[in-house]
Amino acid sequence: MEVDIKQSESLSSESAQEVRFRCPHCQKLYCTNSNVFDGETPVFDCMACHKNFKLTQNRNEFGLYQAQSMSDMLMVCCPKCSFLKPQKMDECPSCGVLASKYEAIQKTESPSLFELNQQWQKVISAFENDQVHQNFIGACQRKMALNFAFKKYSDLKQTVGFDTLCEKYMKQIEVRLGQQLQQDQQSANETKVEKRYWNLTQTQWIFLASGLAGTSLLLFNKVHPLFPNLNGLIVAMTLLSFGLVFVASDKLLP
Repeated sequence: MEVDIKQSESLSSESAQEVRFRCPHCQKLYCTNSNVFDGETPVFDCMACHKNFKLTQNRNEFGLYQAQSMSDMLMVCCPKCSFLKPQKMDECPSCGVLASKYEAIQKTESPSLFELNQQWQKVISAFENDQVHQNFIGACQRKMALNFAFKKYSDLKQTVGFDTLCEKYMKQIEVRLGQQLQQDQQSANETKVEKRYWNLTQTQWIFLASGLAGTSLLLFNKVHPLFPNLNGLIVAMTLLSFGLVFVASDKLLP
């Protein structure tokens, strides 16, 4: 049975006359009319991966109708370029890399990147499971690799076309990147201020030592008033020394 289908532009519009579903191979989103179930079981050819599948009347928790593959062929992402390819095909038809060798090298040289790619494969296999997406994005954030996560969703979006789930998680990643950038900027400013006040110049150390010496002499003169008439002079010299510590530093000037 051949049915004309159209690509969905948004999941936000709710309509009882529409049937929404995803290709089980590449997760491309489609919608068609409810009369698709009239007669025999509807069968479709995906415009993205060119694989066929049949549509059932069972719905998942997101309201999407469940599609079943007509064969045992499953699609996975190439670990290098993220191109969707048959799981049993070792060589990527896009970049030509051998997935098995690439993953072996990646596992040895970059175990963190290998782990993230394994998480991404779980995302592809359970694309409608929000928790799987959150686990992947969270793992990327912990490893300071949110740019890697954004690129994965961006590459997938280019492969399957417009997809609201890809857009949703790309926006979430952008928010986290913004928060991470603010935290990094704040930490950098705090470090800069700390260095600014503790990295004193030689001239400042001289004035600071003079101020501390004046303070000590003033306290000593209060306990043992050997030079009571010099208290005013000592106070003035002490305040002047501490003031020159700040004035002598160009780093403290705006």
